[in-house]
Amino acid sequence: MGIKERLDKLEAQVDGSTKAKVKKMKIPAKGKVSNMKMRKGYATVITLGENKNVDFRREIITDGTIKLNDTFHAVEGEDVFFYKGKPVIIQCKNKLNPYNPFKGKHETYGQKYVMARMEGDKLSLRKKFGWGLSIGVIAIIAIIGYSVLTGA
Repeated sequence: MGIKERLDKLEAQVDGSTKAKVKKMKIPAKGKVSNMKMRKGYATVITLGENKNVDFRREIITDGTIKLNDTFHAVEGEDVFFYKGKPVIIQCKNKLNPYNPFKGKHETYGQKYVMARMEGDKLSLRKKFGWGLSIGVIAIIAIIGYSVLTGA
């Protein structure tokens, strides 16, 4: 194997290792629902505690309610989401009904931050193009100036 082949192989390894791999979320084992449990009415409940702590558990839905330790919570069909074909409920510990991001008004309080981010990304693309173009123009002017001075 020649040096060029070895260099190409090393470059391929370096290029492959620099890409960040995105890991998918995995539900903890104590919150997973099997197909048999799902048929019996169980669902994965993501409990949001008062101290912003998240807990995964599997609970049975009985008469449209679930029981979390000492509290009961009402569940409707539109509050049940699905992750990999399994039912999931997002329940705040101190609320009666589960969290549903599709209910309620449209919220625009974060709009200025989103717009600022979009503007910043747009300007950075333009800056990259501007630097490359300006360097190219300077190189062309330098070549023309050199040819005029040398008379070539």
